[in-house]
Amino acid sequence: MSDNFMHEDLVKTKITYPGLFRRLWPYARKEKGLLFAAIFAVAGGAIVARLVPFLIGYAIDHGVKQKDYQIFTNVAIAYLILEIMRSIFSFANAYLFQLFGNRMLFHLREALMSHVQHLPMQFFNKTPTGRIVTRLTNDVASLGELFSEGVISVFTNAVIICSVVIALAVISWKLTLVSLILAPIFIGASFYLSNKIREILSEQKKKLSLINAFLAENLNGIKVVQLYNRLNRNREKFGGLSVDYRDTNMRSIRAYALMQPIMNLFNATTITSALYFGGMLSAENAIGIGALIAFLMNIQDFIPPLREILEKYQQFQNSLTSAERIFTLMDEQVEQEFQDLSKPEGLHGEIKIHNLNFRYEDNLPLVLKNINLHIKAGESVALVGRTGSGKSTFISLLQRFYDAPEKTVFVDGMALEQIPRGEIRHHVGVVQQDNFIFRGTIADNIGLGDPAVSAEQIEKACAKTGYMELLKRTGRNLQSPVAERGSNLSVGERQLIAFARILAFNPDILILDEATANIDSESEHIIQEATKEITRGRTSIIIAHRLSTIEQCDRIIVLDHGEVLEMGSHSELMKAQGLYYQFASLGLKSTLMDASAAGTADP
Repeated sequence: MSDNFMHEDLVKTKITYPGLFRRLWPYARKEKGLLFAAIFAVAGGAIVARLVPFLIGYAIDHGVKQKDYQIFTNVAIAYLILEIMRSIFSFANAYLFQLFGNRMLFHLREALMSHVQHLPMQFFNKTPTGRIVTRLTNDVASLGELFSEGVISVFTNAVIICSVVIALAVISWKLTLVSLILAPIFIGASFYLSNKIREILSEQKKKLSLINAFLAENLNGIKVVQLYNRLNRNREKFGGLSVDYRDTNMRSIRAYALMQPIMNLFNATTITSALYFGGMLSAENAIGIGALIAFLMNIQDFIPPLREILEKYQQFQNSLTSAERIFTLMDEQVEQEFQDLSKPEGLHGEIKIHNLNFRYEDNLPLVLKNINLHIKAGESVALVGRTGSGKSTFISLLQRFYDAPEKTVFVDGMALEQIPRGEIRHHVGVVQQDNFIFRGTIADNIGLGDPAVSAEQIEKACAKTGYMELLKRTGRNLQSPVAERGSNLSVGERQLIAFARILAFNPDILILDEATANIDSESEHIIQEATKEITRGRTSIIIAHRLSTIEQCDRIIVLDHGEVLEMGSHSELMKAQGLYYQFASLGLKSTLMDASAAGTADP
């Protein structure tokens, strides 16, 4: 699978700014109190900041003209109070927004994790685990940075700009209109330039990627390059790629270089207009000197937040990729359930399959063809066949990892699709060849943290499988630590933990999927006895390559290319001298493994 295909498959959701806020709002509204408190802090800080120039202007218009020392004293005290208030609002703004952002991302991460756990097995089959982990960790962290360093900053600066414009209009709406008349042109030019910079940066990354790919390919094939004397030709090709990359770099440098002069020119234009027309209004006594100074102080606060918004705007463009990846994952369809589902209290374990035909996708061939079976409650059945015959698909359908066609698979007379996935998986226990073991204790791995499974049940399960005896012999107990993936346990111990887990949860239907394969000789006897214990009295479907395991089953079903070829007991099939007879005569395990090497992989 090519990288391009994987990229297109993974990033299917395109996010715009309004779309980002719309997707984040369900998580943000869970912390509405914090959000409104943070907004209040921003608004309070902006108002206090605008009062400072008014205070200075008042001191000039009244204190200087009237030479009233008391006014200066009052203004100084008021100024100190305003600065203290501004500091408090500034702290509250930074703290509350960060707190709000962290909690919002916590809700997003929780929802994302819950969503991933409900995705169908097809998704995990086609998506590398590392990419899913990256979405849950790195991309959520990147979205957090985008929010904390981008969204909050833009919002805060937008409030500041609005407060500046309001303050200017309060002093003199005529002077405000004249001073900011060119603002839309400069702001439009700045945003246009920001978009151009983003396009150039995107092209720059592509050019650099071409250089990296060329270098990697030629350095890896340096022997061929030297042997066939391609040095000059490669140097010319690399030179062309390098020139393209250099030219793109120069374009980005020019664009960045233009941004600062535009902002400076805008700043100069507004201040020049304010000085010129403000002087005219002051000469006509339409505006006081103090008010004019307050106006100039306010208008100088207009450009810095605008510059900050433009810088964050570029950051937004580059950071939206993380949001697109996260919400692409969120838009994956979870496992679908039918309506009017039944929730059985318990199952007898009778399985009926009627005219089952199954393929994984519409454009793929059938994996199971015209399957008709009746497995009685409490019966043990072995599935035998070459790799690719459909054994694993069969048991995946029983667990509802994939959905069989409607009314083709029945459990205790109920159509499988009418039983909730969680319920059927509760009643179906599986022991695989390589069971997943979690870090923790032995008891944790048997009970899996389920409060319904008591310590007494875990201990009894270990005793029945013979695992408790092994633990005592090795000087350990159920609270002994287990390393990641059970690396400090033998293969046999990992299987015994899986068998004890089955007994502790007591499912009605048991599936042993190569559960006795790759067992060392020391553990083989214990495993065989444990197998007898866990299969006693319950419906069991066994996939195995060991003849000794298969012989004990009530019936053996031989699958070949997705079809039931033979069915019967061991003795009956041996008498029939069909495909099973060939497997058993030549040594079942070696025959199936040789056939596996020559056949296709089982889905």
